[in-house]
Amino acid sequence: MFSRIIENINTDIYCIHVVLVFNEILQELPKLPKFKITSIFNEKNDTAKLLIRNYPEKIYTENITDVYDVEIAFLEGYPTQIIGASSNPNSIKIAFVHTDFRFFHHSLNAYTDSDAETASYQKYKYLIFVSETAHRGFHTTYPSISPIKEYIFYPPLTEKMLFSNYNRLNVDVPDERPYFITLTRFAPEKGIFKLVDVCKKMIELGYDICFKIYGTGPLYNKLLQKIHAEHLEKYIYLMGYSQTPYVDLKNSLAYICPSNYESFCIAIEEAIFLSVPVIACRCSGTEEILHNGDFGLLVDNNSDGLFEGIRQFLSDPKFPQILRRKSQDGKKYWKNLLESSNFLNLSYHTRKSK
Repeated sequence: MFSRIIENINTDIYCIHVVLVFNEILQELPKLPKFKITSIFNEKNDTAKLLIRNYPEKIYTENITDVYDVEIAFLEGYPTQIIGASSNPNSIKIAFVHTDFRFFHHSLNAYTDSDAETASYQKYKYLIFVSETAHRGFHTTYPSISPIKEYIFYPPLTEKMLFSNYNRLNVDVPDERPYFITLTRFAPEKGIFKLVDVCKKMIELGYDICFKIYGTGPLYNKLLQKIHAEHLEKYIYLMGYSQTPYVDLKNSLAYICPSNYESFCIAIEEAIFLSVPVIACRCSGTEEILHNGDFGLLVDNNSDGLFEGIRQFLSDPKFPQILRRKSQDGKKYWKNLLESSNFLNLSYHTRKSK
């Protein structure tokens, strides 16, 4: 999402300084005029986290020495804590909220307690939520916080953002077993172990399929161990991180979202824009992007529910085409919404302060 926004900002007009809290870059950022990248800490470790949690003002003053017109905390937690401690009284402060705090309140790790997080958010003039789900979750958790303005800002997407050369998606794919695909972070909230349980049942029923899982994260080794323990090495492939896995996504049987919680799943958005069928575990975020099942199949949020959804997909010859049409409907809806909203003009979903 971040790179999509950056690539649509006119850097001939605006100077942009991206300050990484930790020197970790997964995505290649564009090379643009008046655009620079620096970092505060060389690596993410407990010492750095403790310093931010207890001394955010010190971290800010020692590392952010220029004076800016606008200061944006793009992620919850440590970036929001640091910008909230800004010594610049004249800057417009903006915070993004990407998650549903009701279920995944990871940002508290950056604060001594919830009162400290509340105080930090009250320093911001604007709050920007990536979905209605994130908006509801935040205000359920912190009903007393009232920014001057707040917005729903759905992650922007166009065909050009998915790939630099659209024709790449029309390349011949070598003969291989049909596969399902998941693009995710290997973290507890993403429910990735459900895929192992489902795959095992599918193989036991005699289906000759496999799963491709793109991503990285703290549960990588545990996931790999479970795959080996269930002897599924030939059926589940951990593909690592890829910035552009769209050929595999386009040619998959369906996109599978096993998440326990989502605020807005960008991978589902990408699948819809490629007219790929979607099977997702039901949660507030997947309900929002799939319009409660209008644009894909929502299943019970457990291994059994996901298994039944995939079995229906494979056993009913008409069902894949039904889901593909649903995905195409979703593409039309979201494409029209994003185009009509003019996503860099954030006024389209303004929420009045309480």
